[in-house]
Amino acid sequence: MSKTSELKFLLADAENEPELRALLRDNPLHGSIEVALEREPNAFHAAAISGDEYELIMGFGDNGRTLLGAGARYELDAWINGAVRRLGYLGEFRIHGGLKQRRHLLLHSYRALRRFHDAGNTPFYLTTIIADNTTTRRLLERKLGDMPVYEPLETVTTFTIPARLAARRSGKDVERGGDYAGLSELLAQHGSKHQFYPAWTAATLNSKNRCRNLALEDFFVCRKGDQLAGCLALWDQRSFKQTVVCGYAKRLGRVRPFFNLVAPLLGRPRLPAPGARLESAFLSHAAIAPDDEEALVALIAAASREALRRGIDYVMIAFADRNPLAKIVRKRFPCHSYVSMIYVVYWEDGAAAAAELDGRLPHPEMAIL
Repeated sequence: MSKTSELKFLLADAENEPELRALLRDNPLHGSIEVALEREPNAFHAAAISGDEYELIMGFGDNGRTLLGAGARYELDAWINGAVRRLGYLGEFRIHGGLKQRRHLLLHSYRALRRFHDAGNTPFYLTTIIADNTTTRRLLERKLGDMPVYEPLETVTTFTIPARLAARRSGKDVERGGDYAGLSELLAQHGSKHQFYPAWTAATLNSKNRCRNLALEDFFVCRKGDQLAGCLALWDQRSFKQTVVCGYAKRLGRVRPFFNLVAPLLGRPRLPAPGARLESAFLSHAAIAPDDEEALVALIAAASREALRRGIDYVMIAFADRNPLAKIVRKRFPCHSYVSMIYVVYWEDGAAAAAELDGRLPHPEMAIL
C-alpha cells in the first residue's frame, strides 16, 4: 500500500473515466452469486441518473499513477419531513486490495470527500450497505479519523422477481403511459408522505440525463375513476448499467447445471454462465398506497409482461421492511431478496438536520442508488 503522502484524489474526467469502469469490472460484489456492477460504455451516463450534481472521486497511489479506489457523492432534490429539500447520497465505493489497504484508503478518502461536502448544498447523506456486510458496517460505525457519523436508520429489502412467474398474476386494470404533469403530481403526493423519495417533477421525468432510457410508455398506472391511484415504471438500464455474473459459491456452482435443466419447467430463468450479463430491470417510481395489494400485484404483473417481451428475466423492486408493500411482495411473488441497512451520514454541520428527521416511512429510489 502506498504511503498516505502518496495518495492523490482526483475527479473522474473524460481522460481517466475508462480506469473507473475497469475498477468496477475488476471488483465484483461477493455472495452466493458474485456479480460486477459495470457502467459501460460511459460511467457518467449512470452517474447522471443519481443526482443533478455529482462528483466521481478517484483515489490514486504511487504518486498518482495507480488507481486504488473510487467513490461517488451525489445531490438531488427529495422529500424530507414533508417538504422538498436537498439530499445527498454516498455510494459506488470500490477499492482494490485486501482489508488493510481498503481501510487505509477509505479513511483518507473522507478528507477529500469533506472538501466536496463543504462546497455542496446538503446537510446530510444517505448510503445503503448490505446488512450482512458486517466488516464494512463495523468500520463505518466506528467514526475513525475524519470520517462522518454513520447512523443506522432502518432496513430496506430489494426483491428480485422472475418476470415469467410475475407475469402470470392478474388484478386491477392497468394502463400504459400518461402525461408527465399527472405522473409528477401523483409522485409528489406519494413522496410527501415518505422520507428520501426523489422529488420527481415533469422536467426531471422528461430529462435525458436524470431519467435516461425511461419514456412515458414505460410507466404503468392504475386509476380510481378518472384519478391516478398508483404507478410504477419499468426502467431498463442495461444500455448504461450492467450486472455481470463473475462466479458462483461452490455449492451453487455445483447445482447450477442441474437447476438450469429444470428451470424452464419451473418458469424460472436459467442461471447465467460466468461472464454473462444478468438480464434485469428495476421497477422504479413506485407510488402505491400501502394497503392497495391489488394495485401493487397488477402493476408488477403488467410490467413483468412487458419485461418478458424485451428479453428481461428479472424485475427488481425495493421497499423498507416496515412498509406493508414489502409483505405483499413476499406473499404474492416468488423472489430472491437481500436486505440493506439505510444509513444517515453527516459531519458536525449536519447533525441538527439529521436529528430532525421524523418517523415517516423511508422510500429511497433504489434504481438510482
